[in-house]
Amino acid sequence: MAGQKGNTNKPIDGEARNINITIRLSKNELKEIERIAKELDIPPTRLIRNLALTSLKDAKFLSKLGVLKGIKKLKDFEERFRNPEKYNKTLEIT
Repeated sequence: MAGQKGNTNKPIDGEARNINITIRLSKNELKEIERIAKELDIPPTRLIRNLALTSLKDAKFLSKLGVLKGIKKLKDFEERFRNPEKYNKTLEIT
């Protein structure tokens, strides 16, 4: 985390480094991550992991409150509103 010195590459827990994932970033996003990581004196990969874990913790909290389901419903409504042609089904009477 912020202010860590020394070996910041060691795993936080026993399973911390068992799975690799790939993400895509723009050049500007990567530059920003590298800038912040340098400011914190940690590797960019550690910063990305810390950000992901923080977001995961927030998502778990919001899920417990039931907020995530509400956000999902709002996103679905927005999608249907913006793209009604995908969802409008005409009934054919034969």
